[in-house]
Amino acid sequence: MGAKAIYNDQRRSTIHQLIVARDIDKIRGILHDRDEYKAFSGGWRAVNLDEYVEQFGITNVSTSMDNNLRKISFFKDGREYAIVAAIGGKYFRVGQVRADGRIGRYLTLDLKDPSIPGSFQGKARRAEFFRLTHFRMTYRKGTV
Repeated sequence: MGAKAIYNDQRRSTIHQLIVARDIDKIRGILHDRDEYKAFSGGWRAVNLDEYVEQFGITNVSTSMDNNLRKISFFKDGREYAIVAAIGGKYFRVGQVRADGRIGRYLTLDLKDPSIPGSFQGKARRAEFFRLTHFRMTYRKGTV
């Protein structure tokens, strides 16, 4: 089973569990991710999650949910890097994992720090950071 299929199954299951449990705070978090996706994703690059996971070198897709049930993480062997997919937004980011297991910083697709020119300030700087570190999930082949 590919990463995108695992993501979709986990997403459906989690949303169903939260609705049944009526956990309003966690549902609001998922809706926040969805709204963030709608507001900012216009300039984000579309990437096929399955192809990227394959290129990233993850042979066994192991996932974990974060504590607030908003993100699904796919780990590379050794857990140095993680692909973090948002349940509400249908986007993912690539993060460098710190010693304590949390994400320290988010990187570009080629595992480098995003380079943002000094002329970007405030909202423009945030939008540029998102453009470089957030990737829309797509099913199209050859988008990595």
